[in-house]
Amino acid sequence: MLLSLNPYRASINPSILVSSAEELLAHAGSVESLKDYLRWEPVPEVLQQGFAGQKDAVKLLNLIKGNRKRRQLKERRLARGYANFIEPRKGIKGWWQKKFYDGKELTLPNGFDIMDWLHRSPRYLLLSSLHDVLISFVSSAEPRRVELEDICNCSNPVVNMIEQNDLASAERLVKAMTVPLAKVPPDFLVECLSGYVVNYDRKKTLAYYLG
Repeated sequence: MLLSLNPYRASINPSILVSSAEELLAHAGSVESLKDYLRWEPVPEVLQQGFAGQKDAVKLLNLIKGNRKRRQLKERRLARGYANFIEPRKGIKGWWQKKFYDGKELTLPNGFDIMDWLHRSPRYLLLSSLHDVLISFVSSAEPRRVELEDICNCSNPVVNMIEQNDLASAERLVKAMTVPLAKVPPDFLVECLSGYVVNYDRKKTLAYYLG
């Protein structure tokens, strides 16, 4: 579906980003209240399922730690001269690599596994949707088409979290996935997520999004 979307840039009023997020979250005391505020009719599945906190959100931390371990094993494998899992493991060194390291590396989560888990989380999808909704409150001019490269150059905080094995950011995300929705920090909604709105650039007073 993303391949069918077009990249846009919109001017925004960054001074009201956080206050808009605060107002939105102030109406998140119940599904009905948030639905009415956002004028989502009927109640979408993402709101119905994602409103409650996610009990197993802490699994994200284990996935991040597992991904870090996988990368460490890959670095050691490359240092030992094994660029992939196809070339034969010869001699005692090769047997040792295959016996004790190859299998373990393959069972640990990679970045795709983590993103797949997140995209199966109703709470994460709801948070991303609310991140996207903010553009309707803060846009200050008609959007303009841009090159896809402009979108690709935007930093994705969730992807950065995974690539950098950033446990501090992962802990913030876990907290946002577990607390009552109204308790999610407004600034987190602005800065720490990415959906169809790929980036809110407060310094440049711009937002980049796919539409």
